[in-house]
Amino acid sequence: MDSPDHFKLETDIHHSIEELAKEVDCPVEQVNIVYDKTLNSLKSKARINDFLHVLASKKVRDDLRN
Repeated sequence: MDSPDHFKLETDIHHSIEELAKEVDCPVEQVNIVYDKTLNSLKSKARINDFLHVLASKKVRDDLRN
């Protein structure tokens, strides 16, 4: 069963993706796809998962700016 914290995290991530899309001037759908791929790639290599969302956001921002 999902906890209330899980739902808050999903909401926070969705909001972050929307803000990131505005920042890099890309459609939310495109940013979401890149974010999911980046996060999955990081998860497959990580031993500690606590801050993967922060790292994924930074990498997506950097990738879409270039």
